Amino acid sequence: MSMLRNLGVLLLVVVFCWGASISYFNANLVSFNYLVGTVQTRLVLLLLMAFALGVIIAVLLCGARMLGQRREIGRLRKQLRGSETELKNLRNLSLRSA
Repeated sequence: MSMLRNLGVLLLVVVFCWGASISYFNANLVSFNYLVGTVQTRLVLLLLMAFALGVIIAVLLCGARMLGQRREIGRLRKQLRGSETELKNLRNLSLRSA
């Protein structure tokens, strides 16, 4: 487990250094045109905002899917309890009639 954790930390450091180098070499101002206007901003800031927006959208979509799956799990558990109760009643019925 420790080796896997060290590998994860190393990967995180490499990604951080990569991001820092990209931000250093792309410090130029770019013009960003959106629906209501234009703004001058650094390229790295624009990239970070796009990445953050993508993460937010992914979290919302995954959260909606997980919520649906939790509802289905609850419905299936309720169905299982009903089936177990019915099976228990059938077993008790066969013991009483014998």
